[in-house]
Amino acid sequence: MTTISEFLTYPFIQRALFASLMVGILCPFVGNFVLLRRMSFFSDAISHSAFAGLAAGALLGVDLSISSMVVAIMIALMIAFMSEKSGLSHDTVIGVAFSGAIATGMLILGMLKGYRAEVFNYLFGDILAVSKTDLVLLMAVSVLTIALIIVFLKPLLQLTFNRDLARVDGINVRLFEYMLFVIIAIVVTVSLKIVGLILVTSMLIVPAASARNMAKSMKGLLALSCLFGMISGITGMLGSLYLNTSSGPTIVLCSIGIFFITLFAGPRMNN
Repeated sequence: MTTISEFLTYPFIQRALFASLMVGILCPFVGNFVLLRRMSFFSDAISHSAFAGLAAGALLGVDLSISSMVVAIMIALMIAFMSEKSGLSHDTVIGVAFSGAIATGMLILGMLKGYRAEVFNYLFGDILAVSKTDLVLLMAVSVLTIALIIVFLKPLLQLTFNRDLARVDGINVRLFEYMLFVIIAIVVTVSLKIVGLILVTSMLIVPAASARNMAKSMKGLLALSCLFGMISGITGMLGSLYLNTSSGPTIVLCSIGIFFITLFAGPRMNN
């Protein structure tokens, strides 16, 4: 039986572990804002809307990571614009965009000839197929996203907790809201190959929810969510190798296990 130490000698396993670590940091860090703003449905819609981008990329013969990211950003901006201009609730606009993108993706997929394994790999994740190019893209997005959020942390928090007060304080609410929507769309799409389209929202929400079970401050929330995400990523990846299971679901189940451990383990932040 192959041991974990033997697995670690393979370059594709090393890339997979690094990818799971980066996603374990990036998704929960951004997921804190998704959780605090109650945007779970939005992130889920964006992840499923990326399906249209995957199908379009396969049809046009372009890189699926790029096509899914472009479509996800377009959908995110459309949701933000329609919510602002139409007066409809976010849930209504998201539901319309979600349904339209899924239908479009299915329609395009039906136009493709033969079985397109590369598209379905994004549905469930294929972390062992992560390339050096994927890692560079993931690393660049992680560094830029976390740096951007840290630089604009104060206005983003004001927008999160009290939108009207943020506007009174002179914060460009529209700019930062659009920026947050685009960030979520990019983070979702760069994570698809690691945990899959179906499960990526779990990595945004569950570690952040686990951290909220224990954190006493916003700094603690950010730090603990990333810690729990890293533990989930590494443990789930190694566990999938040892148990010969799919990596994406194993990572998510480890994250959910941490959530239940923390549920009664410490004080919660005030809602």
